[in-house]
Amino acid sequence: MAESSLLSALHDFRDRTRSWFADDPRATVKLIVAVTLLGLVLRVAALGSRVAHFDEGRVAYWALHLRDSGSFAYRYIIHGPFIQHVDSWVFTLAAPTDFTMRLPVAIVGGLLPLTALLFRRHLRSDETVFMAAFLALNPVLLYFSRFMRSDVLVAAFMFTAFGLLVRFVDTRKARYLYGAGAFMAFGFASKENAIVYVLTWFGATGLLLAKVLVLPNGYRDAVAFLRTVPGIGAIWRRVAGRVRADVGLVVTTVRSFRDRHDSAASVLAAYASHIVLAALVFGLISLFFYAPRGAGVAGIEHPPAPAASGDVNFWSGVTNPSLFPELVQTTWERVADQYSEWFSPASEKATTTETGLVESIETFYESVDGHYEVLLKALGYTAAPLLLFSVFGYAVDRLGIVEPRHLIPFAAYGGYVSILGYPIGTDIGAPWLAVHVVVPLSIPAAVGLAAVVRWGNESLSADDVTGAAIAAAIVLLVTALVVNTTVTRVYTNEHLEGNSLVQYAQPQESLRADLAEMDRIATANGNGTDLVMYHGERGDAYDGDDAYVKEDRGEWNDSWWNTRPTCLQWHNSLPLPWYYAADDVNVSCENRPDTLAEQARADQPPIIITQRIDSTVPDEQLEAAGYTPKTHRMRTKYSSNDMTVWIHESYGREPNR
Repeated sequence: MAESSLLSALHDFRDRTRSWFADDPRATVKLIVAVTLLGLVLRVAALGSRVAHFDEGRVAYWALHLRDSGSFAYRYIIHGPFIQHVDSWVFTLAAPTDFTMRLPVAIVGGLLPLTALLFRRHLRSDETVFMAAFLALNPVLLYFSRFMRSDVLVAAFMFTAFGLLVRFVDTRKARYLYGAGAFMAFGFASKENAIVYVLTWFGATGLLLAKVLVLPNGYRDAVAFLRTVPGIGAIWRRVAGRVRADVGLVVTTVRSFRDRHDSAASVLAAYASHIVLAALVFGLISLFFYAPRGAGVAGIEHPPAPAASGDVNFWSGVTNPSLFPELVQTTWERVADQYSEWFSPASEKATTTETGLVESIETFYESVDGHYEVLLKALGYTAAPLLLFSVFGYAVDRLGIVEPRHLIPFAAYGGYVSILGYPIGTDIGAPWLAVHVVVPLSIPAAVGLAAVVRWGNESLSADDVTGAAIAAAIVLLVTALVVNTTVTRVYTNEHLEGNSLVQYAQPQESLRADLAEMDRIATANGNGTDLVMYHGERGDAYDGDDAYVKEDRGEWNDSWWNTRPTCLQWHNSLPLPWYYAADDVNVSCENRPDTLAEQARADQPPIIITQRIDSTVPDEQLEAAGYTPKTHRMRTKYSSNDMTVWIHESYGREPNR
């Protein structure tokens, strides 16, 4: 009775959902659009609730600086300029907030599932929909689509460019070349590791060609080929006689491959003009994003220089043809210089030390071991279903269980190599590296999930309750796991150190309330000092890596870049400078405890910020002057960054509970 009831329920579910994956292109498109809309909603919902990460605050500050000053120069340390430009436009239309700064990344990440349609000629309808679902709902992509970093941007743009190249190969329509050129330009303008995607494509192409050429007669199915191989003994006896035949077989294979696919020479000849124009599209879009604006480098240094009539920037270069060559040269030299700086950390890791190769290997291992740990934790805790389905999808494709296609191993090669390669090439081990793994692996993962669903459907048709129940259990378990991971690691972050997606430079969520107080007070306080930053340690007790205020008062108005307030150890205090700039908070600094106590008693600045590591903080005097403290963890792993916000009682904050 129970078995028949289960079969009946499974039959009913299959009948209700069978039409979802019908081989009707319109039904597939509708499903993918629905999945994409769901992904967009999940990315935009409560987008501004999390306190800005160190990196978010740093880049958002410079986007706001571009809006206010009109000056821009490419710096690799801020990464590709795409998000700086786009956010500066957004800040022109809407107030600079955590929501608005993240919105461009959320939109691009939300639209990523639409790229599944570019591969529809190589995937079945159900596989295409499942691929879109992985791109829309995977917790790694969800979290970092709600994070103002450029990893999702470069992954989305370069993956789209790859899909457009696949469409070009499928259709021979030149418009896909232009689209690929444009999206590659967006990708390179997003982040420097766009070049890694291109290298990955070349590497995957090489592996794919090796597979095709090694397997005779164009076999794409390894099992089918092995069935044609005679016994081992016969192979040994016939090796000498078959050498010439094998050489001829390779030649025949190459010829058959060439016959089945247009030769590279003929394609280049037929599409040479389109390739040149697509490269021109790439160059013009890249110039738009990388070219200096306003006063260029001088406009972002301190003190910033205003744009002068003789400055060559994007707008002067494109409106004055005589200046255009100089604009191109200036932009190229800047990009080449910054890219060489970006490449140097990875090249230094690969350099042998003077003491020998063994120590070099040990140093290299120590430098990347932590990076692998962070990446593997992020993948293991938040993308395990996708990884497992990708392995299964690759296996069923290679074993001929499903119709073998070149796209499946190509994407698998790119994803698996990224697991090995990215920790080597990065200077910081961070969970956002997982983005570059899960995007390509969404293709074989979709094949694997579709194979499980198909197996369950076939079992159901044969009234095999065990097989159908196992397949249904796998799908339900994976669904529950993804939902749980999404809720606990994407939308709730209270247990920061237990969340493998949280990078250590993420402030505690409790800071949000005091940031709102800061904004309210700055708005009501007029032109007076809204906030005093304090750090009083001197000499050997001064920790320059953690202190918020510069030790030497004579350097308080000195800064290489226009990082305001200049009295701060600016990077130590991030993301606070982003909030100061966005909310027009008037900030001053102090490093003398007696003076701070006197200011608190006589001037009563609305807010004072101190650090827990600072033993000179006059706690008793501040409390006696009417200030209420709240302490916040500014980094997940380092208590040296604990910060205390003191708000004067006249501004109405509740005491600590």
